[in-house]
Amino acid sequence: MDWTTDALAALDRAADAGLDADARLADRYRERRADREFRSRSLPTERRGEGAPDHVVVVAVDALRADAVDEFRSGAPRDTDATLLDAPTPFLDSLAGTTAVAPSTWTFPSVTSLVTGRYPSDHGAVRQTDDFADSVADVIGLPPTGDATGIAERFAGAGYDTYGGFGMLVPFLALGGRFRTHRLRADASADEVLGDHLSWLGERRDRPTFSYLHLADLHEPVDPPADYWRAHDVDPSIPDVRSWRYEDVTETTPAVARYREHRRRLYRAAVEYVDNRLAAYHRRLTDLLGDVALVAVGDHGEGFWERAAHAARHFGDSRPAYCVGHGGAPYEALTRVPLRVAGLDGLSALDAGSSSTRDAPVSLVDVAPTLADAVGFDPGTADSDDRAAGGVSLFGDVPEDRIALVESGRYGYEKKAAYSRGYKLVVSRGDDYAAGFSVPDEEPVDLPPDVESDLRDALPAFPGEDGSETVPGQEPDDSPSRSVERRLADLGYR
Repeated sequence: MDWTTDALAALDRAADAGLDADARLADRYRERRADREFRSRSLPTERRGEGAPDHVVVVAVDALRADAVDEFRSGAPRDTDATLLDAPTPFLDSLAGTTAVAPSTWTFPSVTSLVTGRYPSDHGAVRQTDDFADSVADVIGLPPTGDATGIAERFAGAGYDTYGGFGMLVPFLALGGRFRTHRLRADASADEVLGDHLSWLGERRDRPTFSYLHLADLHEPVDPPADYWRAHDVDPSIPDVRSWRYEDVTETTPAVARYREHRRRLYRAAVEYVDNRLAAYHRRLTDLLGDVALVAVGDHGEGFWERAAHAARHFGDSRPAYCVGHGGAPYEALTRVPLRVAGLDGLSALDAGSSSTRDAPVSLVDVAPTLADAVGFDPGTADSDDRAAGGVSLFGDVPEDRIALVESGRYGYEKKAAYSRGYKLVVSRGDDYAAGFSVPDEEPVDLPPDVESDLRDALPAFPGEDGSETVPGQEPDDSPSRSVERRLADLGYR
């Protein structure tokens, strides 16, 4: 049979439509299963306070790093000729807020921390071993789902109708079952996710609602509308520019430099698209519902080779990719994210702007207790003797000696970070690495002894240090803190 080009193209379209239909069926099945799981949950009993907002929306933009929005700057990159990732974000820039430390460098543990107010080692959605070979398998596998009660269930217990809308699968797998209504549209654009939510809200104007939306436009494959490609002069013919090309990450050739520059341009284009869609969405929200409490955050950042040479020297990576994408070492490009709010007055911890992140770091684990406080629930308080115990309400002052944590990386050995008083400590047991940095410039420093001691003591146990898993060639230790102390001493850090 003599197939014409048009006929072959039609067959391709039909095949794509069939695949899309199968994907939609799979998404609908997952939605229904998650809805059933929610109905089987035992909800906490909560009571709304006087003046509580009727509608609360949390929007997590996957891979939105702080310096794509905020005035916060992590310093000029030293390992590449990369430029900072500024993009036009007039809507997000117009909101009150600051930068926050993400509790993990990838989505699954980070969004679980966002909704529970707990760190990954506490809520349990963490990797289970510190074996390098297992981190290769973890590229496909996922950690256990955290079962700690989250803010969505608390809102539901107070009579709010709850909704989770997801533009990608991983956050849905992390949070599925926590909402009365789930909508999964894998690889959907911000327009689609936000539009679905507005349709759902349109039928619920007269009842209180809580919603979590996860936008995937900055996550690979990055493909904003054509107008944004043209506005940022991105060449679509460059191979793999929509996704990540990991090779040659520490070597620069003209072809590599061109790829890197256009990959950054494409990210900026997608950031501008998301900001524009959020602006239109927020206008529709206020027209539809009046006052709405809105929180917009990144779930983690995104690396664009800022510390590629440093990462290649010090950390194993099972992809390998050194400060590219996310899920790896806790560099500022991956851990520092924007936190912006509208419709929530009196957030004293945000009054100081981004400067507050240098001395008393804000963390994404603070979002859940802040929303609880806004509605009149008990926000919960961290143990005063444990400065890294979890989230705090941003309606109060963040303790000056507060410690923020980052843990549960996805690739290579586990790497943890602890932040306090303008410093951070990064430790990887498997990589035999421990070092101090000043933040936000991320310059290597010798930490003041009292800061170093506090940060070291705050680090949670590495997988295997509690005896639950044995790293090949190492024996489990009965005291995690002493094990970390010995490790730092062996490295000459103390």
